[in-house]
Amino acid sequence: MTLPRARLLLVSASAEGGSHLHASLLSRMSRFEVTRAQVPAEAVRLLAEHAYDGIVFEADDLAAARAGAKTFHHDFPDVPLVVVLAECTPEVETELKREGARDVLTRICLACDSDSVLQRVLGHLVENTRLVRELERARQLGLHLAHHDTLTGLPNRQFFRTRLREALARARRHPRPLAVFFIDLDRFKKINDTLGHNIGDLLLIEVGRRIRKCLRETDMVARRGGDEFTVILDGVANGKAAAMAARKIMEALSAPMVLDGNNLRVGASIGISLAPTDGHDVETLVKCADIAMYRAKARGGGFEFFLPEMGQRTVQWIDLENDLRQAIARKEFVLHYQPIVHVERGNVSCLEALVRWQHPERGLIFPDEFIGMAEETGLITELGEQVLFEACRQNKAWQNTGCSIVPIAVNFSAKQFQMGKSVDMVRSVLADTGLSPEFLDVELTESAIMSDPSFATETLRRMRDLGLRIAIDDFGTGHSSLAYLKRFPITKLKIDKAFVGGLMRDPKDAAITRAIISMAHNLQLTAVAEGVETKEQLEFLRHPGCDEVQGYLLSRPQPPEPIERLLRGESPLTAAPMAANN
Repeated sequence: MTLPRARLLLVSASAEGGSHLHASLLSRMSRFEVTRAQVPAEAVRLLAEHAYDGIVFEADDLAAARAGAKTFHHDFPDVPLVVVLAECTPEVETELKREGARDVLTRICLACDSDSVLQRVLGHLVENTRLVRELERARQLGLHLAHHDTLTGLPNRQFFRTRLREALARARRHPRPLAVFFIDLDRFKKINDTLGHNIGDLLLIEVGRRIRKCLRETDMVARRGGDEFTVILDGVANGKAAAMAARKIMEALSAPMVLDGNNLRVGASIGISLAPTDGHDVETLVKCADIAMYRAKARGGGFEFFLPEMGQRTVQWIDLENDLRQAIARKEFVLHYQPIVHVERGNVSCLEALVRWQHPERGLIFPDEFIGMAEETGLITELGEQVLFEACRQNKAWQNTGCSIVPIAVNFSAKQFQMGKSVDMVRSVLADTGLSPEFLDVELTESAIMSDPSFATETLRRMRDLGLRIAIDDFGTGHSSLAYLKRFPITKLKIDKAFVGGLMRDPKDAAITRAIISMAHNLQLTAVAEGVETKEQLEFLRHPGCDEVQGYLLSRPQPPEPIERLLRGESPLTAAPMAANN
């Protein structure tokens, strides 16, 4: 690579001096681009406006040389200075170097050597200066990279901690409050997985830019990692002011972002901690803001201030997560089974497998307490595989012992389904247990399949190709599009128990239930009602032709032993009215 010519500023102590030297430099020194200043005052102006690699100052006497050297060194210490005099003694040279000159030459010396001396001197000084500058730029770049995120250019986690530590030290000397925000993006993983990491990177850059625009110059936003950002509001007046800043960030992030032709929206969950109320050190304030953020996320987004009771809940949450990991490793989960009954025939047409956690200290724990944790931590994949394996193994075992042969229904959580490996897992489990695919039903909620209809259509089709039956669970509570519903290769619609529970007291629930049953039949699907608890509900469902029902009126979920007796015909269903009406 060819470097640009070095820029020299040739300065005369007076307007009359320097003409011969200037002409010589222009004619012989091709390595340099020479600019002339008539007097030192003009040189100072030029140096302030432009970058030069060296100064050649030609003076007529020692006093002028001393004054010029002192001025240039004081105002521009990083630009090497060479003084040219008519004559010079060692004592004069020492004195001028003390004033800031890098070297001192005489006109006689220059005239005798055809400018080669000046070229060598200036060349050495300029190259040395350039090297020092490059090293300094490299040092500054290294510092920047060490303290900033390479993608967004924002301060990184370490720099954030340093700045927060400094802000807390100032606040201790001159008491004033400050706030810490912990920001986690909503839906980022979905965007990153579906549109690719390039779009995800562009999104993170835009998010950082928008947050920065919402803050004051004295505030700071940093990228903590992944889709997490942290903010310092230094000297925020009070909690109300912090809330206003959080709302401003929420509004900025909720506005559409057009990235590479994609119109995207991303929300955020923000946790807020305040100093000194919530803590006096970096670790405590960040931890409190993190806890508050999880509280906000659990409530569906927005922002939350840290409250002391949140800390206790977080400790319990962490304990539960540790217990859950151990429970999966130890296989502490058991399945109970709830019969699904054919309305007209009154027989068991299917069994739904429902997971329970047999905790060694707390006893039987229901899924509402741990499924959310399993999804949040990613443990749902391993847990779901255990549940599927046990349900298939148990059904095959019942078949081998001569029980009535009925399909087993297993729920797939949204995250478990969206991870993309559900078909391979089902195929593997069926092979390991020996269960025929027609005896396995997969149940999915509307939200699980409508979050990405194209992916869902392909995955459900592959499941159907295996020979499985597929049901949409809790139908009516999600956001199904009828256009997509007719394309999904499903076999059942399970009416949510919220509608069934209101059948006898709310005409709207009754109308919705009848409409779902009619729609299911028109689409050639089986209509199943969940949560049937009274004879009146059962009779109502019978009239529009609901195909199957399940609920406490018929049977509660039970362990394998009583279910086996039921399949052998040794234990009748609790719903005697079904047989009486046949």
